[in-house]
Formats: sequence, structure tokens, C-alpha cells
Amino acid sequence: MPRSSIATQFHELTKYAPETIGQGHEIDWAHPPEQFKVYRGAESVDLTPYLPMGDSLVFKEAVGGLKDAEGPLSLINLSKLFLFTNGVTAVARGQGQEQFFRAAPSAGALYPTELYLLVRGHADLADGVYNYNVRNHSLAEVYPRGLGPDGPELFEKLSAACLGHPALKDCNAAVVATAIYFRSAWRYGPRGFRRCMLDSGHVLGNFDLMVPRLGLCTAAIGGFVDDEMAQILDITSSQEGVLGVFPLHPKLLYPEISGGVSALPSDPYADAFEAEPAQLLKSIHDATCILRADAATIRTAAGVDAPAESGRHETLGAIKLAPSGADAAADVEHTILRRRSTRNLTGEGLSLRELSDVLSFAYRADLSVGPEGRPRFFDPGMLHSYVVVHDVAGLQPGVYHYAPDFNELRLVKQGNFREDTYHIALGQELARDAGAVVIHMADLRAALERYGNRCYRYLHLDAGHLGQRMNLAAIRFRVGVSGIGGFFDDEVNALIGARDSDFCVYITCLGRPA
Repeated sequence: MPRSSIATQFHELTKYAPETIGQGHEIDWAHPPEQFKVYRGAESVDLTPYLPMGDSLVFKEAVGGLKDAEGPLSLINLSKLFLFTNGVTAVARGQGQEQFFRAAPSAGALYPTELYLLVRGHADLADGVYNYNVRNHSLAEVYPRGLGPDGPELFEKLSAACLGHPALKDCNAAVVATAIYFRSAWRYGPRGFRRCMLDSGHVLGNFDLMVPRLGLCTAAIGGFVDDEMAQILDITSSQEGVLGVFPLHPKLLYPEISGGVSALPSDPYADAFEAEPAQLLKSIHDATCILRADAATIRTAAGVDAPAESGRHETLGAIKLAPSGADAAADVEHTILRRRSTRNLTGEGLSLRELSDVLSFAYRADLSVGPEGRPRFFDPGMLHSYVVVHDVAGLQPGVYHYAPDFNELRLVKQGNFREDTYHIALGQELARDAGAVVIHMADLRAALERYGNRCYRYLHLDAGHLGQRMNLAAIRFRVGVSGIGGFFDDEVNALIGARDSDFCVYITCLGRPA
């Protein structure tokens, strides 16, 4: 790996290894982070009456009071969008405590992701910036009424911060995703940066599926001046980082607003780096930011993804996947409500069709090219995945490279690797008892050449997005599923025979739920 990049140095310093796994970060159990952001005294808009659940009379009265009840950006649609993207889907109460279950999974149930809505010219919302209050399912005004930027000024600032991205032209609403770093770093230390990106990717996986169901389309904007976006949201960027901007348009406008992310071709490997554990996370945040001074050197890669690689390994044969044709996105709201991470797997096998359905849905082509108006990944071609098959009917046990363009698995190593995956996953039995373990990899050298240090964000966000699509497909087809973000990094590479520049981004376990 290129030693001059901060992303590489950060990755090396946050690896887990058997000889050091118990060292370093200590958790302050007495002072856990707050799970919910609160704007005390702020004006807010309650979204709960606009959900057609519970008291139907309340819903009818709420809808009857709207000036626009049928538009794609109505409060009815916005209520659904936020609930099924990052909302509370269930509450467990016991021993004087409440446990909130969310629409998307999060490592350690720490939920670092925040969502904001920027809006102008809305029939039932005042112009401005709103934070989605997850606990109360409401939109809280970030600025006191009359003190924030108004509609035209707000979206002019947004467009400028996003370097004039075409998807913001004539835009009247946008969702912005951020991560509050301490929520994950409290438990995982500097490696919490990886967890923040993966968890936010889960949330964006839900967003990806919900937007077109509401008659909307969007584009994923990953290139923006970070400090300017932080100012728009009134946040401290080193504590809460902006990860993506997602303009919302009527679905029919998709061909006009689709576009890619921004690349940093000049000086992608900054040298300044703080190696002290307390500074590691701040260092990777700073290194992956775009500064206004960089704007003149930034080019855009609109609609262009890195080509998928082929021929990474000598193969011992290929198996064509055989999906059932069932659409895992059908009734996705119900799937999201049922979504829970599987705690235990039985060790029993999967059918080839079940594995095919999950993989095919996670990687299907519309995620790359968007013919149905779906949101884009940041750059899906930068990821490549392996499947360690323990027990899948019709497949030899071994390590396979997944070729999504051909929808086939290519055998690269034969053998039973249950105990290997158990060890690699820090002794988590899920990896041993799964029918198949999917390992999401990336070539860090190639990603750095394309996006500079900022690639470290994109790769983890995309892997979390993929992982969430696997989660939802598995739940839809009644397969047990759980993501694993803690693993011995170098041992993963050794198992699959990865190149020196490759690294493991995420792991997903699939099997029979106990």
C-alpha cells in the first residue's frame, strides 16, 4: 500500500491483530454517548400524524389540514421517507429503560447517523434547515425562525458548497447525511470512523430504496467543501462530519439530475498526520475533507464508475447464480419494520437460490446506472466481493470471487474455512455458523489514485450500502443475516489471497437463523 497517504496510515494504525486486540482503547462505560440529538426550544414539525398507522382519524384530520397532501414532497411522503430510512421502528421497555430499534443496523447500537432536510417553497414547511428528530419522529428547525438563510440564499450556499453539482439545479429539497463521530468512537476508538461510515451506509441503503417508492429521485453528491456544509447545518465539522448530500426531485427528472461524485486529482496524499490515538480520528476526518482552496483543482466524474475488475485470480471453475426472480424491494416498508440483526445462526446450509437472491439484489445493475431513478452509490465499481462458502447446496466449500456483471461465483480456493472465519471475526460464532460469509474488499491504491484520501469515506459508505441491501434481501427471503465490522484485517487478506493493496471493508454473514 502507498505509505504516503493518510488513509493508508490510518488504516494500518486501526487494524485489529491477534497480538494487540486487547490493547489500546478503554471504554468509559459511565459516560456513554447520547443517542439522540436535541434542539432545545426549537420549533418543530411533528411527522407522526402523517403515518397511516394507529388512529386513522388522526391521520385523516392531519392530511385534511395540509395544503399539499399529494405532491411527492408532501409531509406524508417525508414522514415515510425519514421513518423508513433512519427512524425508530420498535421500542422495548424493561427495568426502567427503553431500547430503541432503528430502521438500519448500527454497530453496538450506537447509531451515529443524523439526517437533515433543507427545503424551500414548501406548501406546509417554512424555508430552512431541519434536523430529523429520530426519537420523536419530527423535524426540528436548526436555526431560530428568521435567523437562518432563507430559501434562495440557502440553496445558493448549498450549490456553492457542492461545487455547482448539476443535481442541485432548480432543487427545492435535499437530505444531508452526517455522522457524530463520538457515538461510535466511544466504544471503538479511532476505528469508530470506519463504523460511522458503514452505519451511515446502512441508512443510505434504506434511503436508496424508499426514494423511488415515493415518486422521487436523487443523486449521491460526495464532493463538497466540508466546512461550508458544516456551516449550513450549524455543526462542528470535526465532531459531526457531513457524508453526503442528496437532492430530491420528482422521479421524472432523473436523467437530468444524475451525476457522480467529485475527485481530487491534485496532491491526493497529504503528509501531515497525527499518530496519537486521540488524534487519529480527527486526522482522518481532516485528511478526507475538501477545502475551498481545492475547488479550482477538482474535476467531476459525472456518472462514471470505476470499471469492475475481472481476472483477479486464477479460478478453479465458475457457477452461474440462479435467482428466483422475486423482487426483494417489494413491500420494503414491511421488511424494514421486521429488520433485526440475527444474533445466532444454526450452522445449517443455504440453498443456491437463497444465496443467489441476496447477492443479485445487493449488486443489481440499477444501483450503478439508475434506469429506474434510483440513487447512486458513490462509486460501486471500487468494491469487489468474495464469498466464503461453508454450506450452500450445489457449491463446493471454499472461497469464491463474485462477478456481479456475470452474476457468477468463481472458485479461487477449495476447503472448509469455518474455523478460519471464526478466528478472523474475533471469535464471533456468526462467521463460523453461517452458510456463507460475504467479504467486501477494495483496492486502496486504486481508490486513492481516483479520489485521494476521501476514498476512505466512499468505500466504507458503499460497503455499508451493499450490506444493508443484503440485510433487507435476507429478511425478505427469511435468511439470517448480520454484518461484522470487527475482524483481523491481515488474516482476511491471507484467507482470500488478496493483493497487498487490497483491504477488507466489511463482512456480511448469511445463514439459518436460530
